Amino acid sequence: MRKKVLVFGTFDDIHPGHEFFLRSAKSRGTDLIVGVARDIHVVALKGHKPRSSENKRLENIQKLPYVDQTFLCDEILNTFEIIQISEPDTIILGHDQVELEKSLITWMSEKDLYIPIVRIKKI
Repeated sequence: MRKKVLVFGTFDDIHPGHEFFLRSAKSRGTDLIVGVARDIHVVALKGHKPRSSENKRLENIQKLPYVDQTFLCDEILNTFEIIQISEPDTIILGHDQVELEKSLITWMSEKDLYIPIVRIKKI
């Protein structure tokens, strides 16, 4: 039985922490779906531009052999159309994605939807 897991991130200059996060997420399902943050959202949330463009970051994630599907995140922050499109069984978040978790919980409650959220601890 297939189990789709969804993760979100900027993934600028993929490093060992990203790889640990993505591999850990993949181990919790059969299909790893990655939502790559839009450039404008990185600026809004982190206060700086990413080093690589959203399309380059998406392309770099697509090259990883354990990633099954990729999307650029929604153009409007906190709309989560990506969830409606990908229909994940679980959402996996990194240790620092506290605000994203709050936004997801709010969005799901407004949609009367429940998808388990699992947090991966920092290595």
